[in-house]
Amino acid sequence: MKKIGQLIKKNTPGSIIGIITIVIVMGILLLPNNKKTTKQVDLSEYSSVNAICELATLRGFYHNVAMYTEEPGGGAKFFNDVIAWPFGGFIKTGYKQLWIEYSGIVEAGIKAGEIQINSPSADGVVEVFVPDAQILSVYADESSLSEPISEKGLFTTISGEEEAEAFATAQSVMRQEAENDQELLDRAKNNAKLILEQYIINTGKEMGVEYSVKWIKKPL
Repeated sequence: MKKIGQLIKKNTPGSIIGIITIVIVMGILLLPNNKKTTKQVDLSEYSSVNAICELATLRGFYHNVAMYTEEPGGGAKFFNDVIAWPFGGFIKTGYKQLWIEYSGIVEAGIKAGEIQINSPSADGVVEVFVPDAQILSVYADESSLSEPISEKGLFTTISGEEEAEAFATAQSVMRQEAENDQELLDRAKNNAKLILEQYIINTGKEMGVEYSVKWIKKPL
């Protein structure tokens, strides 16, 4: 009987790297110059919004242990219980267990195509809809992968396919854990809103107008 699982330990909140400091850089880059312009700017221009979403992406680091266990069954169990009796419990032919330890990295962020930015109103109010953050990717830090630790019975091997199966299952469970990490998702969304607001306000300054942002809860 196979058992595939993992142990996940999320690092302390301080280990979650939010790229909030880039807001400062963004603000500097978008500060108005001395020449005012009345050129109309499309606030929802895709490349700008896409760049903002990339800047707002958060990374969460998890300590992860992929595990694979298989108990003796079929012919191996018969060998242990009958042929090798009373030593079958020590020989354990067919029994195998594997551990792989590594750092898992989860990226959370906003999909640019789901952000909606309305045209400024007469009094300079810009309505913006920002969707909830999502888990964008889950992957392993290859440099952190440990050598597999295994325990096997006599005449028993662990195949590369079984190692891959344990690793894939661990990644899947880690994604599920991350999707339930509301703190990580909220921070990713707030980062996106912060950078979007700076982008809109500074774009207005470039045109010599004052914009303010109104966040709306539903798509426009």
